[in-house]
Amino acid sequence: MPFAAWVALAGLAAVALLLALVPLTGPDRGLRIEAAVTPSSPVTSPEASSQPQAGLFTLNRIREHLLDQPPGEEVRVDARTSEVLLYCSECIRLSASLEISGEPFQIALISEPGSDSVISAAVVGRRSGEPVLRLIVSGHELSLTPGRGGTLVAQESQYGPADQACCPSGWSVQVYRYRNGRFEAGQQISQAGTG
Repeated sequence: MPFAAWVALAGLAAVALLLALVPLTGPDRGLRIEAAVTPSSPVTSPEASSQPQAGLFTLNRIREHLLDQPPGEEVRVDARTSEVLLYCSECIRLSASLEISGEPFQIALISEPGSDSVISAAVVGRRSGEPVLRLIVSGHELSLTPGRGGTLVAQESQYGPADQACCPSGWSVQVYRYRNGRFEAGQQISQAGTG
C-alpha cells in the first residue's frame, strides 16, 4: 500500500476517534437519582391542576399559606420564594402527595418566572385542619421526590466557577428524614462543578 494511502487511512481513523470522543467531552449533567419508592398517591404532571390531593389543600390555599404564614411556625419561607409567589401565581404547581407515619403531605414546586426551572419545593402538612409548612428546600433546577422509609430526596444542579448560565456542571443530593413531626436534614452528597 502506498504511503499516501496509509496517511489517508490514518487521518480517517483519527477523525473517527475524535468523533467518538466528542460526547465524552461535553458538560457533565451530574447524577440523577430517581425515587426508589412509588409515592402513596400519584405524582402529578408539570401541568398539574390546582385541585387538592389526598384530601389536603388546593393550590391556591397552599400559595396563600406560604405568603401569609402565621407567627410561630417553625419552618419559614425564604425571601426569594416569597417574592416569586407574590408576583407570579402561575409559578407554583402541585407535585407529589405522600403519607409518612400516617400523616399526609403535599409537595408544591415553585418555579422561576417564565421558566420550568424549580427554585423551591415546599412540603405542606395539616394541623387542626389548616396547612402547616413542614419543609422548604431552595436551589437551582431543584427536584424533591419521595424516597424509602419516610425520606424525601432533594436534588439540584450547582455551578462551577467557570460554568455558563446554561450549563451547571455540579450537582448535590440531600436526604431529609421525617422524625418526631419534623423533617431533619440527613446525608448530603455533592460533586463540585468542573467549570
